[in-house]
Amino acid sequence: MTVRDWRWWTSCGLLAGSLLATRIKDIRPAERLARPLAAIPVEIAGWRGSDDPPLEPRIAQSLGASAYLSRTYRRGSRSASLFIAYYANPRAGETMHSPKHCLPGGGWEPIELSTVTVRTEHGLIGINKYVLYRAGEQSIVLYWYQTPERVIASEYLSKIYMVWDTLRGRSPASAIVRVAVPAPPEPLEEAAELCSSVMRELARCYRR
Repeated sequence: MTVRDWRWWTSCGLLAGSLLATRIKDIRPAERLARPLAAIPVEIAGWRGSDDPPLEPRIAQSLGASAYLSRTYRRGSRSASLFIAYYANPRAGETMHSPKHCLPGGGWEPIELSTVTVRTEHGLIGINKYVLYRAGEQSIVLYWYQTPERVIASEYLSKIYMVWDTLRGRSPASAIVRVAVPAPPEPLEEAAELCSSVMRELARCYRR
C-alpha cells in the first residue's frame, strides 16, 4: 500500500467514524467542566495574571466555544498571554480555532512551526511552537489540544481522538490552549513552565 493509499483509507475511516460519532453526540449531553476555567489560579509558576476584557460578541460567536479564558500573566518585566477555548461537545468535522489558521489572518506572518518539549509531572510532553512576525515584531505561540485524558500537539490527531473517544462512550470534550510570548530574548523556559502549570490546572478543571 502506498502512502497515498494509506492516507486515502485513513481519511475514509475518519469520515465514517465522524459521521457515526456525530449521531452519537446528538443524543449525548454536553460535558460540563468540574471547575470553571476561571478557577485556574491567577498566581501560577511565579507568574501573576489578570483577566483580559471579554471578547467582542461577534468574535465570541465565531469562536463557538462553550467557555473561554483570556488572561495576561506577568513575571517581572516579562509577559505571557494565555487563551483557552473549551468545547464541551465538539461536532465531528469542526475545527477549533488553531493559531495556524486565525493568527495569520490578524496580520501575523508565520516564520516557523515546530514542536518543543515541556516537562510535566507525568513526564515530557511535546507541544507546538509557532513563530510569527508582524510590523517588525516577533511572537512565539505555544499551543496544544487538551482533553480529559491527554495532551496532543497534532490537530489531526486531536480529531481522531475526538472520534475515538465518542465511539468508546467517553467524553469528546476538548480545549485548545495558547500561550503567546514576545520572541527572544524572553526566556522560553519560563513560558514552558507556565504551560506545564496550565496543563495541570486545566486537568483539574476536567477532573470529577
